[in-house]
Amino acid sequence: MKNQSFILRKNQESGNTLLELVLGMGIVLALSMSVIEMNNKAQAQEKGRLTADTLQAFTQVAAQYFIANRSALESAMSGLGAVSQANGLCAINITALTPLGVPSANVLKHTCAIDTSLLRAKGLWPQSWSIDQGTHRLVAVFRMLGLPGDASPADEVLILTTELEGGSIRTQGEVLFTASLPEFVQQTSASLGSLGASGGYVPPGHDYGTCHYNTLLKEICGQGWRINMADFL
Repeated sequence: MKNQSFILRKNQESGNTLLELVLGMGIVLALSMSVIEMNNKAQAQEKGRLTADTLQAFTQVAAQYFIANRSALESAMSGLGAVSQANGLCAINITALTPLGVPSANVLKHTCAIDTSLLRAKGLWPQSWSIDQGTHRLVAVFRMLGLPGDASPADEVLILTTELEGGSIRTQGEVLFTASLPEFVQQTSASLGSLGASGGYVPPGHDYGTCHYNTLLKEICGQGWRINMADFL
């Protein structure tokens, strides 16, 4: 009887110890998951801030390019400039094999798109800087609101990051949103915090809050402003 009692008691103690071990592992796992979540959040925020810094640097270079070539760019956007001139000023996806890239002047929308590959080809984007940010590339789309010679000509610019496919900016089709929504929120919040009122975002593949992204309307929204993507792209 004593031996049986001893064995039974030892089993109970083993069971309690195992239960405590399982509970302990659960607590460690919960803490580990919390640390991973905090780390992912911090990484997303840092990525958002770095994206904002790169956007600001690109904005300055793109603005300098526009100011230096404003007259010719407005002629290209209006359709009054020669085709060869427009191709030389408004192009994306420039490579060693395609030195002229893909022409990007749209005379119907009065727009002209450039990317970092064009600025690199023009000697305006430093060789030490990559023309891509991972799977994305920066693009500036100039839009003329008047015609050359108007008394009060006006122009605006949309600067955004675009997804790459095969190392080039997609010129046809729609890019599907594949990123994590929490990561999107963290990155966007960090970017907007750095960019201030000029910062905006493209909704994550669907309507997001009051910003629309659907079959009828696709918008880019910022703090107190929104634009219709179809006016630029």
